Amino acid sequence: MAVLGVRVRLGDGTTVDDVRALKTWLEREEPLEELLSERHLIIEEQASTNGPDGRLGPDMELVLKVLGDVVTLAALTEYTARAVKAWTTNRGRLQRGDPGPEISPLDPDGE
Repeated sequence: MAVLGVRVRLGDGTTVDDVRALKTWLEREEPLEELLSERHLIIEEQASTNGPDGRLGPDMELVLKVLGDVVTLAALTEYTARAVKAWTTNRGRLQRGDPGPEISPLDPDGE
């Protein structure tokens, strides 16, 4: 069964706290919050599987997986990108540096 979802990876100079703060932000952003509350979405912190060699930041990423046929990949990517952009803007008011987020679709096997 194909897994529908996206991966969010932050760039160099970010911390584990940044990853966790972004996860909390995503959990509170509409319509992701609605998908979570209806148990159609899970957001997981996990060790990165394909990070660049020599990376200085945490080797962690967030994976958003859709449970069921409730949203398209394009919509999930759009919702996630909007929320990540808002978080990045908010973070920029409090901290220096660009977290350089990357959002990419999961492979059909969930990797």
